[in-house]
Amino acid sequence: EFSGPKEKIVPIPDGSSFFILGKKNCLRVACHNLIHHPYFTNFILIFIILSSISLAAEDPIKSHSFRNIVLGYADYVFTSVFTVEIVLKMTVYGAFLHTGSFCRNAFNLLDLLVVSVSLTSFFLSSAISVVKILRVLRVLRPLRAINRAKGLKNVVQCVFVAIRTIGNILIVTTLLQFMFACIGVQLFKGRFYSCTDEAKHTPEECKSVSCPPQVLKTQKSERERIWENSDFNFDNVLMGMLALFTVSTFEGWPLLLYRAVDANAINRGPIYNYRVEISIFFIIYIIIIAFFMMNIFVGFVIITFREQGEAEFKNCELNKNQRQCVYYALKAQPIKIYIPKNPSQLKFWRIINSSQFEYVMFVLILGNTLTLQSKLFTSIMDILNMIFTVVFTIEMIIKLLALRHYFIDPWNSFDALIVVGSVLDIAVSEFSLFSYPDSKDNTLMKTL
Repeated sequence: EFSGPKEKIVPIPDGSSFFILGKKNCLRVACHNLIHHPYFTNFILIFIILSSISLAAEDPIKSHSFRNIVLGYADYVFTSVFTVEIVLKMTVYGAFLHTGSFCRNAFNLLDLLVVSVSLTSFFLSSAISVVKILRVLRVLRPLRAINRAKGLKNVVQCVFVAIRTIGNILIVTTLLQFMFACIGVQLFKGRFYSCTDEAKHTPEECKSVSCPPQVLKTQKSERERIWENSDFNFDNVLMGMLALFTVSTFEGWPLLLYRAVDANAINRGPIYNYRVEISIFFIIYIIIIAFFMMNIFVGFVIITFREQGEAEFKNCELNKNQRQCVYYALKAQPIKIYIPKNPSQLKFWRIINSSQFEYVMFVLILGNTLTLQSKLFTSIMDILNMIFTVVFTIEMIIKLLALRHYFIDPWNSFDALIVVGSVLDIAVSEFSLFSYPDSKDNTLMKTL
């Protein structure tokens, strides 16, 4: 079977392990066979999943609850299994001195960090604040699954490669963000202030309380007016960049747009639709930053991912198109067509396989769809629906007579489900109208 390259088994390096075990040592070879056995790999992956579930099941409020005690003992088991796994891998590949050793792989270092954090939290007192921080780091355990799933590892490697080479796009995006923030400061600096009482437009008018004096004499509580600024404003470049960042995320940005359109003068309250033309500023920003630059960023990540996938075939003599042709040739299977031998059944088979039959049924399906959309002449539409149901039922019967294995095809099963549902829908509707004249029919199956 021709397929993409599978996860390669890393051979035993030339150096000795722990200065004792040579490359052909029987213990080292046995450990190598063990850690690369599918059962062992799946066993460790299951323990990683169970460990992640135990982290989510902990009670954060009652630290000494029965559930946390049980999960604590389970944590001892998980850590012991992961420790044995790392010891076996260090026995096979060595620690860190020679090429190909355990600690010279970034994913192995992640595994070692997670296990070391768990062991350290076990041997130190839980009252120490550092230990509490170390126990928080146990949330890194799910990341250990990356080293055991090739697809996840390729995604992570692609992300790191993209981060290293995407700096130019980030610089250009930051400069454009800074440029628009400077323009926003010139347009909106000090113009996003408003009073809690919308009838007041200046700080002086907003100083007094919002209730008349005669009302204040009879009420103990009063609501003071407050002259406040918007949470997102353009009073300086940094605040402007933050406000524009919220616009680029499309999260609540219409409120900022309305505030800008209503902006009046510096230190003055808003006036409804004072400058509608200022919305062009936000439209241009969204087109350039949110659409153009972000799509460039996403496109670059996709290209990087493809390049990483092609890098695996760099030693292959076939190019991408040739590999796809070989893969298709090996995967292609002949289409099985059932042709009945019975003359009567063969007539029905020729009918359902004729182009005229397909065209007629397609037109009937379109007509049925149009009748479902129309709400005029309800009685006429109901009659047409019954006619279409009868025609589709006849179609199903003809296919049942022509095809020996009608229900093997999922589409035939789906058609049969719709036809049976439509017949039941009409029967239930007619029964409901006969028993309860004011009831409405159920058109759920019609929509299919």
